[in-house]
Amino acid sequence: MPVPPLERLSDVLPEEIRGIVRRDTPIPTIAERAKAKKRDVPTLVRGDIGQIVGVDDELEVLYGPPLGLEALRAVVAETYNLAFDLGGGALESAPQGLTASNVAVCTGAAEALSILFRCFASGKTVALPRAHWENYRNGVEMAGGRVVFVDFFDDHGRLDVAAIARGIEAEDVAVLVVNFPCNPTGAVLDEEEFRELARLAERSGVIVLADEVYARIRFDGCAPQTLLKFAPGHAVSISSASKEYLHPGARIGYVVCAHEELTNQVLRKLIRANTASPNVLGQRRVLELMQPDLEDLRAGREPQLLTRIRDEVAARCELLLEVLERHGFTPVGRAGHRPMGTIFLTAALPDWWNGDDISFSKAAIEAGCVSSVPGSAFGLDGSIRLSFGAMTRDDIRQLDRNLSEFRASLA
Repeated sequence: MPVPPLERLSDVLPEEIRGIVRRDTPIPTIAERAKAKKRDVPTLVRGDIGQIVGVDDELEVLYGPPLGLEALRAVVAETYNLAFDLGGGALESAPQGLTASNVAVCTGAAEALSILFRCFASGKTVALPRAHWENYRNGVEMAGGRVVFVDFFDDHGRLDVAAIARGIEAEDVAVLVVNFPCNPTGAVLDEEEFRELARLAERSGVIVLADEVYARIRFDGCAPQTLLKFAPGHAVSISSASKEYLHPGARIGYVVCAHEELTNQVLRKLIRANTASPNVLGQRRVLELMQPDLEDLRAGREPQLLTRIRDEVAARCELLLEVLERHGFTPVGRAGHRPMGTIFLTAALPDWWNGDDISFSKAAIEAGCVSSVPGSAFGLDGSIRLSFGAMTRDDIRQLDRNLSEFRASLA
């Protein structure tokens, strides 16, 4: 069996990335050393800080470490261990489970993906799911990569690993993007299907960028899953505080990898080069929100905030499906399966609409009916994506009335 790619980063990373990683970064290095020394020697004069201090202590927010606050990194690591059962030898490279060194905090999952594409997609071919978040393509192309699309499911809704494998071989794919639960469709995979994807990664040698922002927002009764557990030498997990903790504006995301060379060394240099450090105020707020969640997990309980969020969006999803089906829309994404995760669903346009998805989206807004994103933005022509995360149950009931009026106006 070949050595997994995440265990030989020096062979995988582009030379320009390796050059950045080799280069000294004196400013954050000296800052960390001086901060530690100042605790022991209060009379140390800090001449290294690139910020105005001493004018109003209450207003000051200093730069943070490039990889994020150590306390937050540790909480994310332990949350992964408990939520995804990664302790007790589940990871050969981290037999006691993940630690802070396996986590890099970023400015949202978007920055995490952008940097990882620059690490792994430059001059390479990246396979995206047919149904995909539209910003993946931008990230790949900005990194100098080539995009191809693969279908994860066959016409009956079964995970089609053989078809994915053929696409990887035919297009010489180096990176496979996996996103389950899926934005835009809400499709989910079970544990055995995750294992199948892991075996595929091991056979093909691809790096898997696992966008797991919605991993714990699934409402099919199954435990959350991460590909880290099944393919630690190939998979990098990307997540964020945007959905699980209701804080997209905090811009806090994280990269989690079983091999700390990526998170603790490579990303230290690349985040420093990209944005210097993630949002300190956002990190502090997210840390406050994650700590009670972690206490619940330690006690063997379902996290209270996450449970509230998951139960509410599940109820909204079911209500929205009832309304849409009453008006002739049908969910798309995985044949024979209803959306069971995320805060989105995608629905095929009804027979009573004669135009395409772009014209529907425009007309429905102009009519005061509903705002939606054309499915063609996500590789699903002839459909629309709706966020039930953004709709209260009363909003969904209003949508029912609005659609009746919109249809009547077209008659």
